[in-house]
Amino acid sequence: MPDLLSTLREATGPAHESLDASFGSLDLDKRGDLARFLAAHAIGLAPLFGTFSRFVQDRLGLDCPDYPAMLRGDLDRLGVGALPEIEGAEPSADGDGADAGTSYVICGSRLGLAMIRQKGYWGEAQGFRSAYMSDGRGHDAWKALVPVLRTGTYSAGQALAARTAALAAFETFSRAFAASARVQVRSDG
Repeated sequence: MPDLLSTLREATGPAHESLDASFGSLDLDKRGDLARFLAAHAIGLAPLFGTFSRFVQDRLGLDCPDYPAMLRGDLDRLGVGALPEIEGAEPSADGDGADAGTSYVICGSRLGLAMIRQKGYWGEAQGFRSAYMSDGRGHDAWKALVPVLRTGTYSAGQALAARTAALAAFETFSRAFAASARVQVRSDG
């Protein structure tokens, strides 16, 4: 049986590419697109963050940044009000390997943000610095997660639960991206 990291990469490849294409359609040099990007992250993280936070703290032994609070602060400063909820969103499953799958998706998204930070995004010249985008601790979580997925012992059932949870997390973020199109941004934000 391949290691869990390889299993998750293979299983989620198409979902990952599709979600990257959705988020990649935004021009992060524009205030409105950055607001939508951050809103989609906030909407998607809402049902998944509890599982992710527990996994990072309990399994990886790291402090988990409060990404929802960072996002809410960023969105408030950008003039984004209430966020839409995604239909049928349920918290991700805990334990039995599912938490590893959910964490794989969220830790991986933090790697993508590191690349975006290097390129830059709207706000730097306008005095806005995103707490969510600026936080670099996600890379530490990824570095701690990789050996857990590569060398950890997972039963077939746990591997299936991780795979299922990872695919569900990608679907949650895909639905969150669609919902973010309804986000209203005040011009005075």
